[in-house]
Amino acid sequence: MIKITTKSEIEKIVEYIGDHYKSTPYLYVNIIKYGLGTNNVTAWIDYSSNGSIEGVYLLYYDCIHFYTNETDNYSVDKLIDFIRRTKHRVVMLQGAIGDRIDNELHGYDSERNHVIDMDRVGLNAREYLSEIAIRDDILQIVDLLMADPEYTSVYDREVLSDQLYDRYDSNFSRYFVVKMDGKVVATCSTYGEVPGFALVGGVIVHPDYRRRGLAADVENYACNVLASEGISKVGFVNYNNSASLALHEKLGAFSIATLAKYIKVG
Repeated sequence: MIKITTKSEIEKIVEYIGDHYKSTPYLYVNIIKYGLGTNNVTAWIDYSSNGSIEGVYLLYYDCIHFYTNETDNYSVDKLIDFIRRTKHRVVMLQGAIGDRIDNELHGYDSERNHVIDMDRVGLNAREYLSEIAIRDDILQIVDLLMADPEYTSVYDREVLSDQLYDRYDSNFSRYFVVKMDGKVVATCSTYGEVPGFALVGGVIVHPDYRRRGLAADVENYACNVLASEGISKVGFVNYNNSASLALHEKLGAFSIATLAKYIKVG
């Protein structure tokens, strides 16, 4: 039975995920950071008839995240019915269960992403062009991100701006930038930070400033800052971007899990 979660049950979700938090990083950091203390987060627990947990659902803004320890056995019909009833635009879940619903979840485009361990990235001391962004940089960062189809397929500018400001103001995200000619030309961010753990991503370089090593500079700088603070980190690379995966592997990253992402068509 899928039951909406109360604040007293949040710890059950954290315990259920346990050491597997890197395989469901978005759900994990959102539940640790926000719990149910914001209107933008709602959680559900799927209990079996004997009271054990079979799966966890979490809504953050317009994205449903799902996690289960039983990717081979969890009810596909139940999962798809939940997605249909809640009618949200984006769904993210483990790649193994994504493989089971690909042919059943109609009306959504799908993609796969490697979850990569980035704890070995940015460890070497060096000089960087990058710096930590301030709040006044956020709208320029939004404009840079919205020039990329990966973001325009999911967000409109206002929603993305609201999320970035919210994450910055709540110390949930930090933004790292390269500035040239008086503007932000490259960026990387922590999608979410909780004690000891962070998600790193959002690496974008303005088309006019590419092939200058700025993507590696800003990502290495972000990882260097996090490593200096003792923060473990993961990142994400699309399955179709073998060049990016190879670059990250050269920097010391390696794939540890797969995420499936679904975006509603139309």
